[in-house]
Amino acid sequence: MFVKSKLKPKRSIGKGGLLALLAALSLNAGVPAFASSGHSNDGTIPVSITIENVRAGDVPLYISVQKRGQYQGIKGHGVVLKSTTSGTMRAMVNVDVVDDYAVSLWHDLDNDGVFSMNERYQPEDGWGASGTVPTDRAPKFDDVKVTVPMAGKDVTVSMIYPN
Repeated sequence: MFVKSKLKPKRSIGKGGLLALLAALSLNAGVPAFASSGHSNDGTIPVSITIENVRAGDVPLYISVQKRGQYQGIKGHGVVLKSTTSGTMRAMVNVDVVDDYAVSLWHDLDNDGVFSMNERYQPEDGWGASGTVPTDRAPKFDDVKVTVPMAGKDVTVSMIYPN
């Protein structure tokens, strides 16, 4: 979608690091550049996203809405909130066709353009996803998909932050 991990690819993962890995995998590798990559917000079908448990900050919160073939890539529809307030926020992303979509969020807390994880594979940035994110494996599109009809869709995503 728009994230690349700072992790070295050949590290082994213990069971305790699985949830952290889920966060990274649900957000995938890429760069935070909606404007210059394949992300757009020029569709006509509204996806209204309520974001719960947001932390305040003057750092970007990336929101991506992707079809199955775009999931965990850099193409799709999206917006960037350049700063956030504590609590609940709302954003609107317009998609181009009726379909199933995954909504993924990444709050770049250190504003470095990388989904930051420590040596124990624990996220150092905030993240969230639509649907039901599994706790025992990496999420698949079918876990986090929402169906967007012609009238649009309201989606609620709860942010997850490091302790």
